[in-house]
Amino acid sequence: MKSMTGFGSAEYSDEKQSISIEIKTVNNRYRDFSFRLSRKLSSFEELSRRIISARMARGHIELSAKYLRYASAPDSLYYDSGLAKSYYGILLKIIDDCPGVSDKITAGEIAGYPYVVTANEASDDSAELEEIYTGLLNKALDSLEASRTQEGETLLDDFIKRIDGVGDNVDRIRELSDAIPKAYYETLMKNVSDYTGGLISEDRLATEMAVYADRVNITEEIVRLRSHIASFKKMLGLSEPVGRKLDFTLQEINREVNTIASKSNSFEISTIVVDIKAELEKIREQVQNIE
Repeated sequence: MKSMTGFGSAEYSDEKQSISIEIKTVNNRYRDFSFRLSRKLSSFEELSRRIISARMARGHIELSAKYLRYASAPDSLYYDSGLAKSYYGILLKIIDDCPGVSDKITAGEIAGYPYVVTANEASDDSAELEEIYTGLLNKALDSLEASRTQEGETLLDDFIKRIDGVGDNVDRIRELSDAIPKAYYETLMKNVSDYTGGLISEDRLATEMAVYADRVNITEEIVRLRSHIASFKKMLGLSEPVGRKLDFTLQEINREVNTIASKSNSFEISTIVVDIKAELEKIREQVQNIE
């Protein structure tokens, strides 16, 4: 089980360039992306989307990739000597044609003319850069996955503890439910004695008790509740993305708990239900972080 919250990074450098990648994820109902790529890496956006999608089912993914080309790299600058000579020749001709013009010509001045000195982007091997970037992105994703797995294990321990607590409370409800008809019968007989002097048909009492016992019977709800809890715990052990399934199962658990509260007509059970719902809400909040 993996959390949708995590962080991963990776770096690469050689004598010509350096690349750094950071990837951060947070919970989201679907899978969506936010990219911040250096201009040199902007063409890899779709490639990044495919690689990440193959490894992540959902979540909000923020990818930042920076590219730096070293100025000291031997092929990072290109000098066009022919163009420089042409500029120099033209400058000399201007001086000859215009006697009033200064004859001071500097190398810096010629280097500043268009295309005399340019960044040598053309010498980059795009296929090689893509290979480097792909390997680096997968390395960052490995780091991210380790982070998300560690967070998932922490959540798993918390889920097990809380859902086991819910199961214990369900057992308490089951024990209390057996006493509900008996308590009602005792109250009913007292009322009959107080207000009618005990003069009431035994058949009518039996019918009233049967109707009441059926109305407050929560056996089916408890059976379904235990089944949902067992399913929830089973899903916690799966390696596939289970966040949505866990969320749906929690809804089913909550529905059965609400039904028990409305049918049982018991203060003690209602108090336990409040505790269960508080735990379910804590679990639900954390389930939103599960992939």
